[in-house]
Amino acid sequence: MTAPATISHIPIIDFSLFESDPEACAKQILDAAKNVGFFYLRNFGIDLSKVKSMFDLTKEFFAEPKDEKTKYAITKNNIGYSAVRQENVEPEKSSRGDYKESFHIAKFNGDVPSQALPPMFDQNKQQVNEFIRACHRIACQIMECLAIALEIPESEGGRTWFSSRHEYSLPSNDVLRVLHYPPLDHAGETDDIRIGRHSDYGSLTLLFQNGVGGLQIQANRDAADEESIVWLDAPVYDDCLTVNLGDCLEYWTNNLLRSTKHRVIFTPETQMTARYSMAYFCQGGQVTLEPVPSHMIPASQLQDVRADHEPLTAAKHLQMRLDATYSQY
Repeated sequence: MTAPATISHIPIIDFSLFESDPEACAKQILDAAKNVGFFYLRNFGIDLSKVKSMFDLTKEFFAEPKDEKTKYAITKNNIGYSAVRQENVEPEKSSRGDYKESFHIAKFNGDVPSQALPPMFDQNKQQVNEFIRACHRIACQIMECLAIALEIPESEGGRTWFSSRHEYSLPSNDVLRVLHYPPLDHAGETDDIRIGRHSDYGSLTLLFQNGVGGLQIQANRDAADEESIVWLDAPVYDDCLTVNLGDCLEYWTNNLLRSTKHRVIFTPETQMTARYSMAYFCQGGQVTLEPVPSHMIPASQLQDVRADHEPLTAAKHLQMRLDATYSQY
């Protein structure tokens, strides 16, 4: 099935199907992954009170003075604090940088943080660790659905073909990224943007939104120029998790699955309102992006494209994208 020229809606999937009818769940997720690149999950397996509690810690961190936050400045390993305007995902359009700040938390080594954490996160290490592990579990379940629907043979790994390459214990660049998008100083027309048009770099992104909208996805993938881009609003559903596929998974599946560009804008209703979100980026590590053993993904095409190149790992793929994103460290 060919992806539609213009996306009309973002599907909502009841993820309780993963337990009761995994094949039906897998079909819905694959359809969304091929045709939209975004979908919502309802009944996704994390209690909403735990999501709220993580948002409370996030707000506490971003309320700190800048001098306190910059003690945890982002490193070349993509861990730590990134200040407002430091990141620029659309440098060809704007030199100002994105109107947001973020803090990246790596997977824990057992019960031990992999980095120095600000006090509010350090004092709640168990909560943060459990939340990160729950996010990783959901990402692996989604990847199991993809493998089921792609009909990867059991002899090749079956439903665990992707998830086994993203096991929590494996070295990877996965991060939980908490974000704060400050309000404008005054209401009115603005050409500023909270984060510019971009796609995510890894395999999967799990996005938790906290009641304030502004996320839009590019509905017409093959727009000839910027003026012809059609944007589709991605509403906030308080009981849903937003999921999107990243560039690495699109590349890995020879463009069968879809990494859709998106942005976060100021709307008249949200200009004077702070926006908070949390994104878990499942990004893989040293696994080689080898051909996926599915009859839906012609391996011969994929091998021809890469014949003259060294094998690419998920980590190398990610680093190439990160190098072009940050203006400074």
